[in-house]
Amino acid sequence: MINKSGAWLIQYALEQLGISHTFGIPGAENAEIYNQLSQSKQITPLLVNHEMNAAFMADAVSRTRAGSVGTMLIVSGSGVTHAISGIGEAYLAGVPLLIIAGASSLSSASSSQSANSRPSIDSKEILKPLTKATFSVSDHQQILETLFAAYNIAIKDRPGPVFVEIPADIQILSADIEEPLPLYTESRDEADELTSDTDFNTAARQLLEAQSPGIIVGWGAVDAHSEVTALAQQIGAPVCTTLSGVSSFPAQHPLHAGMIFGPAAIPSAENAFKDCDCLLAIGTNLNAADTASGSVDLPKNIIYITSEKQNLDHQETATLLHGNIQQIATHLLYKIQEQQPAAVSRKALIDDIASHKALFRQEWLNHNSRGRVNPAVFFDRLQAAVNNDAIIITDDGLHTYLAAELMPINSPRSFISPSSFNAMGYCIPAVNAAKLANPEKQVIGIVGDGAMLMSGMEALTAVRENLGTIYCIFNDGKLSRTSHSQPLNNSQTNCTQLGNINWGSFADSIECGYIPVRHNSDIEVALRHALETAAHNQPVFLDISIDYSRHSNYALGVEKTNAARFSSTNKLGMLGRAIVRKLTG
Repeated sequence: MINKSGAWLIQYALEQLGISHTFGIPGAENAEIYNQLSQSKQITPLLVNHEMNAAFMADAVSRTRAGSVGTMLIVSGSGVTHAISGIGEAYLAGVPLLIIAGASSLSSASSSQSANSRPSIDSKEILKPLTKATFSVSDHQQILETLFAAYNIAIKDRPGPVFVEIPADIQILSADIEEPLPLYTESRDEADELTSDTDFNTAARQLLEAQSPGIIVGWGAVDAHSEVTALAQQIGAPVCTTLSGVSSFPAQHPLHAGMIFGPAAIPSAENAFKDCDCLLAIGTNLNAADTASGSVDLPKNIIYITSEKQNLDHQETATLLHGNIQQIATHLLYKIQEQQPAAVSRKALIDDIASHKALFRQEWLNHNSRGRVNPAVFFDRLQAAVNNDAIIITDDGLHTYLAAELMPINSPRSFISPSSFNAMGYCIPAVNAAKLANPEKQVIGIVGDGAMLMSGMEALTAVRENLGTIYCIFNDGKLSRTSHSQPLNNSQTNCTQLGNINWGSFADSIECGYIPVRHNSDIEVALRHALETAAHNQPVFLDISIDYSRHSNYALGVEKTNAARFSSTNKLGMLGRAIVRKLTG
């Protein structure tokens, strides 16, 4: 037997799990864990300014470093409710999180309930819809097995957040624990979950018989670059990505058509998929978030390669290949090669994709931005300035779609955004965490000024930790995503106006670098200066006077699709209100 405190056992478990950082705020209910982790040579507990930012940071660790699981260390109650936006984003995006929350001591909780002194909130009940599982630890012997089980649940099937609540008295007090202490081992998938040979043969035949096969890749395929590339080249299929899966296929590949297809796509992708009669969906369940609000017109023949067990749309008419995505894709390739050894050459398709991309880029570069910064020019300069494996992180807003359309991404896990739950405030904390998890890489954030107001103070963490991060503020003085949707119904509101914010003074106050970018001619020098500053471990803001006068194809497609869903009666009503607003000013 060995006599150890609960906090010591938590440290042991996290070290066994390979955790390098935790994110949160210490309080009375978790202070003992923070005290214990301060003695760890492996784990660094990071102080954040708000638990929502802790969730975003943990999310970014999981997304940008393969095999890592972001870990939060918060308190139950308000710590949980503050973190919900970030937990919800991770849950919908399929991102694993380990959430450890300190709670009131078991004895004090019991006396409080018996006295009925005040109402209580059950954090586990709140988080049930947003997590894969919730646990409560009631004795020391449960700590290791619970944390190991929670971690395995978080990473298996469709990954997601798992919540573990540990009372303060268990953290503080010691108890005898059986020896030897268990070592963590990852649970293995059961053999009966493997896809049958018949399903592989069916999928291979469908792809080979199709006149115009196409491939769409989502976040689930982010670590399958080589496998997806080999499949695409074998059948000569164009490849597009979902918004969350932008980094799941290299933009430099000649078969890369763009993001998404259909009315919300750029012309190269829309044209490449216009006659698609068999779609191979890898790492995406083609939900609304992955199909530009459902704007995509899907073909009848769909083949899913997925690690998820949950039901998929169109599953009744689809071929489902379930298991490890890289292994499934490789086995499918072998089946295709058995039936057709030679790769299909589609030079006309490749030439068409290249010409449409070149024309689209030139149209953007020719756009008159009236003295402000043209997004296409900015992303052209950014791509030229950064390394090929630089990590680009956006927030939620118009800049998200522009970055996804205009910034070529070639390395896996090099583009992340809060695209599943549209959680504003994601970028700044996510940039910090990505840099902590990937210190050897350049990490650049693209954030709107509205989102900057929500979590910009988290740049203090970068200052405190000497992180060489770059935050590009797309500044136009308003909540542009909302503002840009208003012309559809001619509504007007002052609630989208942010006012004149002096970001230079803010940067000075927290000891960040600051570089204004007012015109296209400023971009190249500003980026060079920012990268040099970041290389010396100082965070820096680029204050960019962005031009949003031209919309992204993605935003336009989604707006048109959503507008088309209104009935004729509702459309007439909206038109009438628009006319009244126009006449009355």
